[in-house]
This record gives sequence, structure tokens and C-alpha cells, in this order.
Amino acid sequence: MKVIACIEDPVVIQKILNHLKEKGEYQDALRLPESRGPPQTRLFG
Repeated sequence: MKVIACIEDPVVIQKILNHLKEKGEYQDALRLPESRGPPQTRLFG
């Protein structure tokens, strides 16, 4: 993975986060996937 840019200006960061929050994408990014149990290895061996 390559880092293309690093945004360090707090004003710019806040603008980006506000924009994502308005679009609803910010909340989607904070959701965790559904948890699931470990694989049942006894079935395959």
C-alpha cells in the first residue's frame, strides 16, 4: 500500500468529516460487520 497524501490541516480535516457526515458515509464507516462464530474445523478434518 502506498501513501499518496497526508492531510494535516485540522480545518481541512474537519471539512472532509463534515462533508462525509452529511452524505451519511461517515456513519456507515463506523459500523462494525456482524460478528460470527469461529469456523468448525472438525467438519473438514
